[in-house]
Amino acid sequence: MKKIAIYILLAWLAMPCLAKNDIVQVSATYEYISSDKNETPAQAEANAFQAARRKALEDKFGIDVTAVTNTLTTSQNNEQAASTESNVFALSETAVRGEWIETISEQVIEKTFKDGFWIIKVRVEGRARSQAAEKADIRFAFLKDADDLDSPVTFRDGSDLFLRFQSPVAGYLCVYLVDEALNAYCLLPYMQQQTGSQAIEANREYLFFSEKYEKGAQEYTLTCERATEQNMLYVIFSPNDFTKAADKAGGKNFREEQLPRELSREAFLNWLSRNQTKDPQMLVRTELISIKKQ
Repeated sequence: MKKIAIYILLAWLAMPCLAKNDIVQVSATYEYISSDKNETPAQAEANAFQAARRKALEDKFGIDVTAVTNTLTTSQNNEQAASTESNVFALSETAVRGEWIETISEQVIEKTFKDGFWIIKVRVEGRARSQAAEKADIRFAFLKDADDLDSPVTFRDGSDLFLRFQSPVAGYLCVYLVDEALNAYCLLPYMQQQTGSQAIEANREYLFFSEKYEKGAQEYTLTCERATEQNMLYVIFSPNDFTKAADKAGGKNFREEQLPRELSREAFLNWLSRNQTKDPQMLVRTELISIKKQ
């Protein structure tokens, strides 16, 4: 653990100084080794690209040494053993100093399946900037049970979806879901709302997507056709007002159920990149969820 901390500290000290809002081009090559034999090729590939983007940010902007120290100290004092690799992987989620703005290219260089695990080498290129220190410390969680807010979540075909959200400052919120067909669906604001984003009050705890807790809420049910499917959820928040992406009425799913308003993943990411570029205070948080057949 000490060697890891020293290595990361030296890497951080070697990082160049950049203006907080400068947007620069970054890239990284990363070899991902799955740790779950149930991980599908699509899941492994998505995780590989996510890890490569993190590495590109770390290489360019460095690591928050305070967060590194706290994470490693906690790991050392934890009664449950944790591997060195998993500790470093976990701390990079919270300690990286940069934020990803736009993906320029993604490439799978090599993909092998050995002893039940995927080994995938990828390369990514994109645009990023140094993390703004003044961003709001939002709290959120995606749930399948509105009455059990702290239970572990395993989404299955037919599971409901709820969002628990809180911000220390007032602002505006949008939530999107991107599926494996590369469609982006606007979950919040709701289809019937006339505003371009959801207004958020400071310090208020919200539970979205539940008619029981929010009058007029739109409720969502997750579905999947195959044994396992992945969706990427985007939580987008800013103290500055912004408007959701231009979209169109959603179609029907394989069960003939109405889908939310939608646009292509490419158009959604272009909209997101433009908004992040002009608003340094905009927060974008993602969560990759798996949906499994019953």
